[in-house]
Amino acid sequence: MTTNLAETTPATSHPDPIKHHWIMTVQTSDGRQGTRDGRIDVVPGIHTHESSFQTVRKLVQDWLGTDEITVVFFSLVPNQL
Repeated sequence: MTTNLAETTPATSHPDPIKHHWIMTVQTSDGRQGTRDGRIDVVPGIHTHESSFQTVRKLVQDWLGTDEITVVFFSLVPNQL
């Protein structure tokens, strides 16, 4: 008798993404400052606070058109009351 691997291996399922609201304030190397906010999906067990920070930082770098930024403030919280 041959068994299918899918029949013997439990399906790996991840929780649904949770919407998070973020705020980031940065200063560029040439002295410009900016604050931006938005929402991202965070999947528990896959994404970490650090990986979410890096995603947001990249979004802000793209927005400002430079990789030369210093993060002055960062907040990441579930988008719920």
